[in-house]
Amino acid sequence: MARTLRGLAFALALGAWSPPVGAEPPLLGLPADCEPGRTCWLVNLFDHDPGAGTRDYACGDKTYDGHDGTDLALRDLAEMARGVAVLAAAQGRVLRVRDGEADHDGSPQSLRGVAGRECGNGVVIDHGDGWETQYCHLRQGGILVRPGAVVARGDRLGFVGMSGRTEFPHVHVALRRNGKEIDPFVGGTEAQAPGECGLGAHPAWRDDTLRVLDYRTGMLFNRGFATGTPDPEDMRKGRYAADRLPLDAPALVLWFELFAPRLGDTVAFSIIDPVDRVVFEQRKMIERDQARLYVFGGRRRPGTGWPAGRYVGRIDVIPGTAHTRPQSTEITVDLQ
Repeated sequence: MARTLRGLAFALALGAWSPPVGAEPPLLGLPADCEPGRTCWLVNLFDHDPGAGTRDYACGDKTYDGHDGTDLALRDLAEMARGVAVLAAAQGRVLRVRDGEADHDGSPQSLRGVAGRECGNGVVIDHGDGWETQYCHLRQGGILVRPGAVVARGDRLGFVGMSGRTEFPHVHVALRRNGKEIDPFVGGTEAQAPGECGLGAHPAWRDDTLRVLDYRTGMLFNRGFATGTPDPEDMRKGRYAADRLPLDAPALVLWFELFAPRLGDTVAFSIIDPVDRVVFEQRKMIERDQARLYVFGGRRRPGTGWPAGRYVGRIDVIPGTAHTRPQSTEITVDLQ
């Protein structure tokens, strides 16, 4: 993905509209029709490190080398198939679109043919005076706008997909001024100085958008119950989303996924039966930095069988640094 994502430079006829001279920098709204921290997750930010290292705007590592935008991810492919709209972050005129790139499964084999088309299906919007936003990885066949169309903030451009170079369904939104990539959390046209941390004096996000794009949320994003060892690919496809399981299930397994857990983070999780007995609990320390991690644990059906009723899975994520907020969640499943 890296900085080559700016290359949505395919030839299409442009409208005759001329951008206003001296236009103010756009203030960006949320680029997807979702609720950050609940139905979508802020997973990768702009990389400010000019070399081979990584540094996001908060001097953390919620990014990867050369990443030139902001990523909002969905839970799984089933959520993508249901349809989550990509939204214009600000008013402007559509410059370019690309559709027809296949959605794939994120496997290494499926990524071999995307060189030069890393953005996948996408849209570029002109906001005037050299300002542009670009939206990548949209779902094939779902682009809703054409070059020359005028869009307002919040208008639908298409749907979150899995096209281009991506390993999970998300929308990548990039902000540029005269071709220079800009981090909307910093704003302006000057790069963040080495060692400088935190939001810029004039971020490009609207205030209401900044409030929901909380840097410290987003590690814990997916969870559920299974009746045996869950398969990561089936998790990705949303096949463990049932809220009811058979009473004769051979095992009861709580599973969850984490974005970007770091060395020293800890997860504690447990299963509680209908009469408030703990039937399983485990505590696990993260032993190395990872981009994405699946965790699961549970117990086999006892000899006396499962008591019928509602089971509660509790998950606590305790970060090893102040960069991420502690997170806790509970989910339930009925055994009948």
